[in-house]
Amino acid sequence: MVDAALLSRVKTMSPADRLELIGAVWETLTPADAPVTDEEKALLDTRLSDLENKPEDQSPWSEVQARLRQQLP
Repeated sequence: MVDAALLSRVKTMSPADRLELIGAVWETLTPADAPVTDEEKALLDTRLSDLENKPEDQSPWSEVQARLRQQLP
């Protein structure tokens, strides 16, 4: 369960800071903490194949993050 005081503090953060926090928390997880279903594995395999076959169609994570941050109010 999430601590109410912690959640209250998070709500006062800017959207950009909350996104950064999400990334930092995600980095603390191990593969065992976030199991992947067979359907998710198949989707990841498809996307990996696309990445390998069409590298020119891909965007670096830093660019994706920047586009997402621009969409925030």
